[in-house]
This record gives sequence, structure tokens and C-alpha cells, in this order.
Amino acid sequence: MSSHSTLYNKLIDWHCIKHPTYALDNQPNDDSKPYLDALVENILLPIEKQFGEVTITYGFNSSRLNRFVQRTNSRDTGPKEDQHAALEYNLANRRICARDGASCDIAVKGYENRMHLVALFISEHLPFDRLYFYGSQSPLHISFGPNHSKYIQYRRTREDGRRVLGKVIKQQDALSYFSDPD
Repeated sequence: MSSHSTLYNKLIDWHCIKHPTYALDNQPNDDSKPYLDALVENILLPIEKQFGEVTITYGFNSSRLNRFVQRTNSRDTGPKEDQHAALEYNLANRRICARDGASCDIAVKGYENRMHLVALFISEHLPFDRLYFYGSQSPLHISFGPNHSKYIQYRRTREDGRRVLGKVIKQQDALSYFSDPD
């Protein structure tokens, strides 16, 4: 099996570990597939080539899986903005996410406590849309979409455990920010 198909399968099947009670499929519609392929090709494969094995901690959400997640564990999710649903539609036949593209949250084996290095590599070398950094010891959120906005935001965790918006990191400041993280 190629690296592309292995990562693509991880992107689709991530829920098997995090949501083992979810028994339905998580297959993307035909509109979402090109964005998921592009996420793998342009983001995940280069990260894996540079650092090693990528783990998907939160991946693609089909319409069905999105409903399940929103019913059972919606904490820290933002389906209207976060691109995990790619170009999927809800029951009212409206796009779940307003942004084009696809996203996932990742960790890299051996870099679980140094995710700032992965964020630095992404910010300097890859054509991403959004990068949400939660700290060096947390998975990061990365998306690929047609805008390649290279928007970087630190998301901090409050004392009650809830993630909230933090500092926006300008592209030109990424090197200094991710060289001395947290």
C-alpha cells in the first residue's frame, strides 16, 4: 500500500479509535475527495517524509460522523469553520463548513513534545490554509484549501480545559515564534 493511501485511510478511519461506538461509515462525497487527496499530497506526505509517521488525532467528518460527534462530544469542535467536513452537506442540504478545503489534527511519532518543529516546517515550506497551534505537546490542526491563506493561530487552553482563540501569528514571525514555543 502506498504512503498516500495509508495516510488517506488514516484520515478517513481516525474515528475508529476516538469514537469506537460510531458504527456507520465515514466515506466522503465526490466533492470532498479531491480536497482530502490534496491534503494528503500537499501536507501529510511532506510532513511524513520530513519527520516520520503521522498520526491523525481528528480527521475527516462525513455528514453522519459530524452529527454523531456533535451529539456525543462536540467540545472544542467548530464544524462551520474548521474544514474537517471538507465539502460535505448537512441534512438541510447545506455545506457543513463554509470554507473550501479539508483539515485534520495531527501528531508526529517522536515529536509529540516538539510539535513546534512540525509547525515551523509547515509554516516555512507547505501551502497550507489554516494552522492552529495548541502548544508543543499537543496535536496541531492543519488544513489545505484553495486560498493557501497561511493563517496561523495559537489556541490556548483555559483553566477549565476549554480551548479559546489566542494570538494570531503572522507568517513573517513564524520562525521566531516556533523556535521558542509555548
